Formats: sequence, C-alpha cells, structure tokens
Amino acid sequence: MSGRPDITTLWESGPGVIDPPWDTGAFTEERLFTLACTAAATRTTLPDPQDVRLFTDDNIVNPTQLDPYLPGRGLDSGFAGYADRLRGRVRSFALTVNSLQQFDWDFWRVLRRQADAVIAATGSEVAGGVDCHLIASAYGTAPTLIHKDTAGVFTHVISGTKRYYTWPFEVFGHVAGAEATQRQVNLPASVRVEDHRDTATVVEGGAGTVMYWPSDRWHCATSDGEATVSLHMAYYQWDDRLATVLRRLRKQAEADLGVARFLGGTPGEEGTDRADAVEAAVRKALTRVLEGTGLDLQTRLSRLRRRTASNFEVVPPPRPCPGLAAADLLTVPDVSAVATLVVDDTTYLAANGHVMRVRGGGWLNGFLATLEPGTTRTLAGWSGTMRASGGPPGLAEAATLMRELVRRGALDQERTTS
Repeated sequence: MSGRPDITTLWESGPGVIDPPWDTGAFTEERLFTLACTAAATRTTLPDPQDVRLFTDDNIVNPTQLDPYLPGRGLDSGFAGYADRLRGRVRSFALTVNSLQQFDWDFWRVLRRQADAVIAATGSEVAGGVDCHLIASAYGTAPTLIHKDTAGVFTHVISGTKRYYTWPFEVFGHVAGAEATQRQVNLPASVRVEDHRDTATVVEGGAGTVMYWPSDRWHCATSDGEATVSLHMAYYQWDDRLATVLRRLRKQAEADLGVARFLGGTPGEEGTDRADAVEAAVRKALTRVLEGTGLDLQTRLSRLRRRTASNFEVVPPPRPCPGLAAADLLTVPDVSAVATLVVDDTTYLAANGHVMRVRGGGWLNGFLATLEPGTTRTLAGWSGTMRASGGPPGLAEAATLMRELVRRGALDQERTTS
C-alpha cells in the first residue's frame, strides 16, 4: 500500500493522487487510439460534432478545416505517430474527444464499473451525470488555461507526464462572477498560472498515475511539451434545471409554432395587429406546453435513462442485431441495468440508457428480474422464461423483444453455426 488517500477521503474535499479501487488495465494506449480514430471518422454524424475538438498553438481549429489534423489508422502509428505528424505542422496541440464511451459498448462497460464503484463509495449519484473525456496533447500549458468545470475529475495519465495546478474556489471567485460554482468558467488569459503558483496545490504524475480534484477547484494543466495521453472521468455535480426546462420548452414551442412565431414578412389579416396575433400564438403555445404532461414525462424518462446507465447521460447507440434464431445463445452481461416506468397505461422500458415503449404489464417486470448477470439461454429458452412470467406464448413475439434487448446491450448474442 502507498498510503495514498482513498476516494471517500478526497471526494469533493481536496485534490490528490489516489490508488484506484478499480482495474485500469483496460485503458491501454492502443485501445484509446482506436477509439480516437473512430471518433475522428464519425464526428460529422455525431449528435454533437463538437465532441471532437482540436487546439493548435492555443487556437481552436475551425470544424470545416479539422479533418487533416485528426488521427487516422491509415495515417498514424498510434498516438506517438500522430503527435509526430502534427508537430511537423504546429508547435503545440490538444485533441479532445468528449463522451468517449459513445464509441464502443465494451469500453463503456469498463467505464461503468468505475462509475459504479465511485457511486457506491461516495453514496452520491451526481446531479449532472458522468462523462469520459480523452485528451491527446503536446503543450507547455493547456490552451484552456485556468478554469473550473462543475465536475469532480479522475484523471488517468496513459502516457507522458501531467501536472495540474489547482486552487480552492475562493482564490478566483471574485473574478468569476455570480453563480460560478454552478457553471463552467474559463478565467481571462490575463490570470496566469505563473502569477498564482504560490497559492496552488499541485498534483502530478506519469503513466499509470490517477489524480483527482473536486468540482469546485480551479485548475490548469501543464506538461513538459512532449506527447501526452490522458483519460478523464468527470462526475458533474450541478445541473441547471431551469435551463433544462427552458430548452425543452423552446424546442416544443418552436415545433408547434413553426414560422408562425416570427414577426415580419407576413401581413396580418385585415383589421388585426400582426404583432398582437404572433405574441398571442406564442403565449398559447407556451401555456399548452407548460400545462401539459410532456415536460414531466421527459423529466421522469431522463431519470429512468440515467438510472439504467450508471448515471451516464451520453451512451453508445443501439447495436446492430439483424435477426435471432431459436438456437442462438443470449447471455446477460455483468454490466447491465433494465427498469420500467408505467405512465397512463403506457409502459416504458429502459435498458442501459435507451428507452422504448413496450407492450406488457406485470409480466414484464417479472421477466426482467430473470436477467441475472452471467445467465445464458437460447432464444427458445428465454422465450420459455418469458412465457412462464406471463408474457407472449409465441417465439416470434419473444424474439422481437429479445432483439431489442440485444441492440440495447442487455443481452449479448452468440450465433450458432450449422
């Protein structure tokens, strides 16, 4: 034992280097490079293309010009080759891939084991959710400079060296402004690390080191200018519910109103005031959304998704599953969660962060309880279990549900060969 503090000692109290109580062996440079290449190749199709970003010489690269600067299997021999290629063009760089878990189901399962361990140790399902970020870089000082997120962060140094200067919130609170504890804040470039080293707590290390700092800590990463790869597990402590509701309200009202929400360009009916008519339509649309049940249902489904996803907000998309045969073996993985929510006679089934509407009553929860990790049955066997729980008697109906569970990671398929 190294005598380093454990998670419960440091959680939301102070920075430090820890001995993690989870396996870090899956965080290999080769595996992370494969994920980075997948992210680069698919970034324009992502729900948020800005999940893949790059700074070169402290300036963010325009997304329309980003492709030549991204890693690729046909271009680079791992992160080291990628760094060599970029440093032939720029002095420094920082590639960030957000929500790395969205690119691979097996990798997400590894991350979920860590998230479950942290949640169990701290007793805290953080309000803002869990996310994973990859940074491949070569710089002296990170282009984000001194900043604070709203997350407690575990940083795994995969290769190279990292040093983080960290400060209590009070050191820069007067610069940050109101509600800075609850927001992500980047301090002005005029607030330099060099001028505040005497008040900083430093955490640093090389490959294999795991560092932690709480959600209220200002921090700035520095390095020796050589290539570095790090993986960051972030546990976000704050979620602005007003902003969430306003986003949902705006999205629904815009869909309901269409171009009718715009004033100008369309003459009003004779004898009416166009401005009054548009504003009345907007008020009517907002009232309908606020007084309806949609916002409440969205909130409940959001919580259901998180509850079955180890508190991750972003999860991998459904997997392909073109079909199932009666003899195919289906195994419940060791990292999986399913749950249901019944609202107005409609049953919602969440599996690993994915929600679908299903037909089923009390039998469905009875069947889901049989999905014990490690259990393997053929499709026909699972159909019998479903039937014994009061579910559909036919194999075809059972196969429909089982296929959707495979797609959402609640079952792993092993095809039989003839």
